[in-house]
Amino acid sequence: MFPRMYRLLAGLALAGCAGNSPNVSPEPWSPDATVTVSAENRRSDDVVVSLVQNGHRERLGLVTAQSKASFSLPYGRLGNSAPAALLVRPIGGARAYLTEQLLLRPGTEISLTVTPLIRQTYVWVY
Repeated sequence: MFPRMYRLLAGLALAGCAGNSPNVSPEPWSPDATVTVSAENRRSDDVVVSLVQNGHRERLGLVTAQSKASFSLPYGRLGNSAPAALLVRPIGGARAYLTEQLLLRPGTEISLTVTPLIRQTYVWVY
């Protein structure tokens, strides 16, 4: 009788420990993973950063003059392996800058540096 009870108590204790797993970050290739865009604006005016994918533009946010900003978006919203580009448009300016096509994967980090001459803006993808 007692060995059976000990096995039952041991089983319940193990089951209780197994059910209390900590919250872990999503796997890098999971649809719950994010794509992070870090933008640095070296211009003297504010710029709007947008994501362009399949001809649709989605505003990520505003980067004020001489500052940095970071934007995060879930990979599941981007779709599967569709190339995307970043559009940088100065507030009140006539010219905009469109990056080359970027192939994004879950966990991708993009570093965008907007230079005073907008056509010299550059982007790094990690």
